Formats: sequence, C-alpha cells, structure tokens
Amino acid sequence: MQSENLTATVHSSCPELDAARVAQCTLITLDALGEHLSADTGTHIASGLPNEAAAALRSGARRPDTSGEPIKLAEFLDKVRARTELPPEQADSLTYAVAITLAQGLDAARLKQLRDELPWELDRLFRD
Repeated sequence: MQSENLTATVHSSCPELDAARVAQCTLITLDALGEHLSADTGTHIASGLPNEAAAALRSGARRPDTSGEPIKLAEFLDKVRARTELPPEQADSLTYAVAITLAQGLDAARLKQLRDELPWELDRLFRD
C-alpha cells in the first residue's frame, strides 16, 4: 500500500475534505489507534504500511502502554474528533474510512494481530 493510495482511498469516503486535510487526519487517526497497541505490535503492523502511516502508528504505540485497557468506541471517536478538530460527522466518517482502508491494506496476519490486540469495542471500526 502506498501513502497516496491510503490517502486517496480514505479521501473517497470523505470527499468534502481536501486531500491535504485527509492526509493529516489519517495520520492523527493512526496515531490514536497506535495508542491501544503494544510497542511490539505497533512496530509489526507498521511494517506493512507506507512510511508516514507507519510512523504515525508506531508513534502512538510507543506512548505509555494502554494496550488492553478498555475504551468505548464513543470515547475513541471523541479523541479523534478533538485531535483532528473536524466536525463530529466528518471525524467519524474519516475514522471509519481509515480503519476500513487499513483492514483492506494489511495482510491477514497483521490484520488479525491488530484486531486481536485492540480493545474489543474498537473492532467495530473495521466493519463496513
């Protein structure tokens, strides 16, 4: 998966945003997802992503370990809304688009590892 492909796919779900904003908010969302992964898992999953996306996921995973700590989907969406400073509907649409694009772009082993380690409520992000 190339960075341009990742951003273009997410952008197709959020056409009301300009491409630069989608790219920025995609990285913010990946960083937020990374916060719920261990550093080892974040590094492994990131190895299947384009450079900027990989760096964002690893950055989140390197923060104090919150992997395994429960978080409600609504809390996660609130976190992304606050960080992206997008209106709720746009932030939510982008968050789901990032997760679904990530799921489609990762190989099966990395996707399973990602979904197994994320808090169970966040698994709902990966369903279209």
